[in-house]
Amino acid sequence: MLHTILGFGGRLGRLEFFLACVGLGFLVMLLVLALFAGFAPHIERGAKLSLPTGLIAMLYVIVLPIYLWFGLALQAKRFRDMGWNPLYVMPGSIAGFTIMSLLSPFVPGLALLNVVLNLLLGLCLLFWPSQPAGDGDWYGGSHYDGPADRRPEIDRTPASTSRRPATVRTSAPPPAFSPAPSGFGRRGL
Repeated sequence: MLHTILGFGGRLGRLEFFLACVGLGFLVMLLVLALFAGFAPHIERGAKLSLPTGLIAMLYVIVLPIYLWFGLALQAKRFRDMGWNPLYVMPGSIAGFTIMSLLSPFVPGLALLNVVLNLLLGLCLLFWPSQPAGDGDWYGGSHYDGPADRRPEIDRTPASTSRRPATVRTSAPPPAFSPAPSGFGRRGL
């Protein structure tokens, strides 16, 4: 169960991704509100809005790693469901957005481009259709697509890439039909 939530393997459909993002946002909001409530007695009332350094440190130490881990895991699962390899897409998008964020104070147009590209990436993650699971089923094998989660009973030959259901391998041939003996003890009285 925890591998499904915390792991980067598997697939996540559009609705599951949306609901998981809403749940993650709610969880992060609760964590931030709990930290603010815990530090509320220590905030000076008459001074300008200045947050205690302990609150900012707790946000960076507790909330940010949780948000990043869950957010990247959800994105990796959604990219895999879209048919894109998250091993290539995620480092490229992280590097591109980091470079644009670092250069945007010097080139004002990059800030707007960064916002537009983030919006387009979010829309792609929400609305891009899912790819077939590879066994002819659009959604049935959605949680078994990682390399460690291969199901050996499904034939993954090139012939199984069609839209027909996959063949299932059996280890033993089916039993041959033999009539029941008519002797005593085998219901053949």
